[in-house]
Amino acid sequence: MKILVILTGGTIACKITDNIINVGSDIAYDILRLYNQCNKNNDVDFTVVQPFTILSENYTASTYNLLIDYLYSCDFTEYDGVIITHGSDTLSYSSSLVGMLLNNVSVPVMLTASDYPLSDSKSNGLSNFTACVEFIRSKISSGVFTAYGKPNNTQIYLSTRINEADSYFDSFKPFGNGVVAEFDGRTFTNINNELINLIKNKSGVTIDKPVIENDVLLIKNYPAQNFNCYCVDNVSAVVIYMYHSATACTVGSSTNICDFIHRCNEKGVAVYLASYKTSTQLYESSSLFEALPTQKLYNISIESAYIKALIAHNQNTYSPEELMDKNIYFEWQ
Repeated sequence: MKILVILTGGTIACKITDNIINVGSDIAYDILRLYNQCNKNNDVDFTVVQPFTILSENYTASTYNLLIDYLYSCDFTEYDGVIITHGSDTLSYSSSLVGMLLNNVSVPVMLTASDYPLSDSKSNGLSNFTACVEFIRSKISSGVFTAYGKPNNTQIYLSTRINEADSYFDSFKPFGNGVVAEFDGRTFTNINNELINLIKNKSGVTIDKPVIENDVLLIKNYPAQNFNCYCVDNVSAVVIYMYHSATACTVGSSTNICDFIHRCNEKGVAVYLASYKTSTQLYESSSLFEALPTQKLYNISIESAYIKALIAHNQNTYSPEELMDKNIYFEWQ
């Protein structure tokens, strides 16, 4: 079995020196050494590449372009599967990016990370990596997935349906129906055949290689939010992630989202509102959005909403409006 491993850094590639956790290019290979030590009779032929090594909180447009360049240069048909090691902080964002760009991939592409450096006995890095290998071996499905969880309880998420880890337990959660399967250290259980069938019957959206140059502003709603604090002079689009009821403040001189949307429109900045629900009933505040120049994104995570807009405004295959209206890789529930 041939697996391509793309090392990009993150805690899974970190060591601790004087109580400082930081990445090291040589440490990044430890996950392979550790896996091989624990699986001496394994049949996996790993091809390992390291396009960059970085803490994922330090991702910039340049970092994304390095990753995109490599993904678009790779012939995935030469492998049975691909594993991308990554930092956990922005894992959900890169998962959405890879899922959308590789929505047509014919093999399993797995993203994974670690909660502690591999030298720490509490680390889940090896168990997450092992789950990736075994998912590829299982041939349950092609597509793009994210593997993360506790040892002997690793969740396999659809890559566009995983939410950022919470700040207390450091655990990830699915967005809606987002878990494809669970790995108990030996076998896969709770296989989600509904999602598997969706992936098997996907039509696919071909996107020419994007180059991330144009900025997208992501705004999360919160009470007493002053929209005058946001400058939109140098952005191509704004994604506003609303409250769970698809609402936002529509009163006040500086807190009225409608005034902000009009300001964006005057400057030629596209505005996307997420996450809308497929319901015929709207709150009074939401009803005011109906006449505004916005594009609504339905049943989508904050990560996928942002990444989708970032791709849409940095590619030339489709108009941004057209691409935003497509369900690229099941980011819409």
